[in-house]
Amino acid sequence: MNISEQQLNNMMSAVTTALQPLIRALPVTPVEWADQNYYLPKESSYGEGEWKTLPFQIAIMNSMGNDQIRTVNLIKSARVGYTKMLLGVVGYFIEHKSRNSLLFQPTDSAAEDFMKSHVEATIRDVPCLKDLFPWLGRKHRDNTLTLKRFSSGVGFWCLGGAAA
Repeated sequence: MNISEQQLNNMMSAVTTALQPLIRALPVTPVEWADQNYYLPKESSYGEGEWKTLPFQIAIMNSMGNDQIRTVNLIKSARVGYTKMLLGVVGYFIEHKSRNSLLFQPTDSAAEDFMKSHVEATIRDVPCLKDLFPWLGRKHRDNTLTLKRFSSGVGFWCLGGAAA
């Protein structure tokens, strides 16, 4: 039985298409994801630019993103990059692990401010998150001050006040 080159190409294309849903990204740690993808926005960082995890941040971020660790208690000083570590891990959950995330702030206004100043800037400046959030900067039911729902179906909530 002879198969033409066109038939062979069509068959290979069909098999590739059929197997596409089975392809998964190689597992990475939150630190690896952040070092490859995370970007510090100018509005909410000391310095704008690519994220580079500092040595003391590695264990903290990997603990936050580890499925076997249920609680991370952290006693920290000011200005150690905690907010950025948290946003890097949330980005990892959204893009790499396709998981919903919830963050509490002390008040509703603090939650709204956090969403405006940190989360929206992060989505805008991290290309893989921006690709999953086509309604950035537009009115949309999945783009509110309490919820950012990505095109992958993953949601990020930031709540405060009574909810906290």
